[in-house]
Amino acid sequence: MKPFLIYLFFAYLALTFQAVFFKGIKPDIVLVLVCSYSLRYGQIKGVAYGGLTGLLLDTASGFVLGPNIISKSITGFLVSAIRSRVFQWNIFANTAVIAFFSVIDIFIVYICLEVFSNVSFINRSWGIPVMQVFYTIMAALALYAVVRPMRDVGDSTA
Repeated sequence: MKPFLIYLFFAYLALTFQAVFFKGIKPDIVLVLVCSYSLRYGQIKGVAYGGLTGLLLDTASGFVLGPNIISKSITGFLVSAIRSRVFQWNIFANTAVIAFFSVIDIFIVYICLEVFSNVSFINRSWGIPVMQVFYTIMAALALYAVVRPMRDVGDSTA
């Protein structure tokens, strides 16, 4: 339970950091945390952590509850499945997985918002999501040194 609370504290810290230091396009630091948590603790705990951090994001946005819950839960589930199939986990594999799931996360949120809130993204520019993925990749590279020791300590599946 203690690691869950530590990661939850980091999720609150990431949300605060994003709100204070970034205006407009923001990196999805919470996605990086969901990926690192599910890599270390598996699919079930990854889904729980992804759902809880998605709930934090949705309540912070104040718009619709659900899109981030769904996208972060799916990410928490699938990242652990990918980890078990990759022989050599390193910074390149980590960055590629986070980039892929950042794109998937954006699509899931857009689809949920389109279906549940009648917000249309048809005629919107793709520049903002592309920059968000780029910023998330930069955040993943910057945080890799921090979250890697947290992942490898006591990890018997690595």
